[in-house]
Amino acid sequence: MIPISPRLLCCASMLKGRRVCDIGTDHAYLPAYLISAGKADAVIATDIRQGPLDSAKGTLKRFRVSEDVTLVLSDGFDRVNPKGITDVVIAGMGGETIRDILAAKSAEFIKKGVNLVLQPMTKAEVLRKWLAENGFAVTKETAVKDSLVYTVMQACYTGETVPVTEAETYYGKLRRNDPLTKIYIALIQERLHTKAHGLEEAGQTEESAAVRRLIAEINHWLRPDSEGTA
Repeated sequence: MIPISPRLLCCASMLKGRRVCDIGTDHAYLPAYLISAGKADAVIATDIRQGPLDSAKGTLKRFRVSEDVTLVLSDGFDRVNPKGITDVVIAGMGGETIRDILAAKSAEFIKKGVNLVLQPMTKAEVLRKWLAENGFAVTKETAVKDSLVYTVMQACYTGETVPVTEAETYYGKLRRNDPLTKIYIALIQERLHTKAHGLEEAGQTEESAAVRRLIAEINHWLRPDSEGTA
């Protein structure tokens, strides 16, 4: 049985096509699962370091899927042949790193109908803001429990830039009534409260007040009678 995490299973559930590019594959558990489960015909699996690719090679051999997965040593999409790619998964990285990968010149092909599945470990608000400002629409987002509660989002390029509030960058398209969303938001609020307290201790009262207003906006969104994704 392939040891795939709930995070990666959630990513797999958001795929649409049959030729997948997995950026930062690490041990290649996702590609091995996709091929073994018949959810993809071919996978390009990349990593920026040779060590993880060596581990990935062992995984593919162990589960007998080596013929259907191409391993590429690449910084983001730099050495990826985009021909035929229907879906891109970028999981297990910080939101800022995912943003930088998507913003690179080598990623231009993702604007041609490619389905994006993104799973930031940190700084998801940075990624959401960049997507909205650069013509990408998040069409689906869900919280998933792993070692902590994380978010997985599905996005595609529309070319339409959409203004978002700072609060919206923290909750995105998450389902407000999902119990895991509440846990996810609670973790964010804890981080923001710590930030506000630190600013107060440093005598930056205006900055602290701004963070507390942000917390209040996020709390308002969580209310059952507020507008937003149910």
